[in-house]
Amino acid sequence: MKLNFLLLILIGILSFACSLDKMPKIDSLSNIFSNDIHEQNIRPEDSTQYNCDKKKTFFLLYLKEKTSVWVILPDREFRLNQIDESQNIYTNNITTLEISPEHTEIKNEKEILYSQCAEVNEKKDTP
Repeated sequence: MKLNFLLLILIGILSFACSLDKMPKIDSLSNIFSNDIHEQNIRPEDSTQYNCDKKKTFFLLYLKEKTSVWVILPDREFRLNQIDESQNIYTNNITTLEISPEHTEIKNEKEILYSQCAEVNEKKDTP
């Protein structure tokens, strides 16, 4: 009986020791309390950024020769297909994207989600 109890304790200690390598290190926990601000680039590669009213931002990736777009919002991503009649309207029957030079917007069946959006022209440094 003592041997079974000893084996049980030994197995418990070994399994606990194996899980210790997954614990966060003290150095990484100290970063939680740091006042340093690190700016992150959340812009997907080859995407177009749009800035809207109320300081909202979204990104577009054109797919299949601009017959569809991938919309990247802060909390979700989805695909919209171009309406045949129009060059600048994309939809999935729930959400609609209307692109125009002056005023781009994303709306759903109930409301306008992103309004008065303008494309951001990012200047690239050339050597």
